[in-house]
Amino acid sequence: MADRVNAGQSVSRPRLLFIDDDAAIGGVVSRMLRDTFDVTVHTSARAAYARIAAGEPYDAIVCDLMMPDMTGMDLHQRLSETDPAGADRIVFVTGGTFTPSAEDFLRYVKNPRLEKPFDRAELLAAVAVILSRSSGRR
Repeated sequence: MADRVNAGQSVSRPRLLFIDDDAAIGGVVSRMLRDTFDVTVHTSARAAYARIAAGEPYDAIVCDLMMPDMTGMDLHQRLSETDPAGADRIVFVTGGTFTPSAEDFLRYVKNPRLEKPFDRAELLAAVAVILSRSSGRR
């Protein structure tokens, strides 16, 4: 976890992984949250999963639900198998267009979700839910 020095003390900042195939959205979110979180942005869920599987720790993951190659649903499924606590740390972002499988998935999972477009306050509130859940497990 990255640290800041504040009056001689080390202060941990939560690490947030943001995944969206639209690089512009990732850039906006990074700028929105960089004062509060150490933000890593990926445009590929597959590449993001590789980093997680390699042991990079993230306190929260914000992931677009519908992406080419590997969807947010696919990422959740893989994490459910390899790192169930990681699967619970995902906030899903949706553009409102769903396949029948995505509709079923959203009915099944209890992870927080945001509708695009979202603002900083909505994003912070959803991530706060994840951070409050995981603080009880550490």
